[in-house]
Amino acid sequence: MKNKITIITPPDDVSEDGIRILVYGCKEEQTLLISSVIYEIKECKPTIIYVCNGQDNSKWALDKKQKCSIIIFNAETENQTMVGYLAAQHNSYYFGELRTLQPVNSNRINTKEQLTTLMEDNIT
Repeated sequence: MKNKITIITPPDDVSEDGIRILVYGCKEEQTLLISSVIYEIKECKPTIIYVCNGQDNSKWALDKKQKCSIIIFNAETENQTMVGYLAAQHNSYYFGELRTLQPVNSNRINTKEQLTTLMEDNIT
């Protein structure tokens, strides 16, 4: 049986148990990379992935952030206020350049291997 992965987008939520990940403002190639890494993990706990494209209601993303063990975001997304807030979270990791906020968060994702290790450490 394959791993149970649930994808949630605004304005929805679920009350199921599972590892929760917030993916915020990512480009298509970044979300495809995240999907491929999760798909390749052999055995993982039930996982709930909240996907917010950055254009959606920030309140929804802020609510989901509180529930998540991992936050992955695109540092180059349009909403730089949210980027700054997410960068300050201890459990956040990002694609792209953080501009002036780089000293705040050094958890940049540069390779698929980094992302795979991050996911395996948190969802297996």
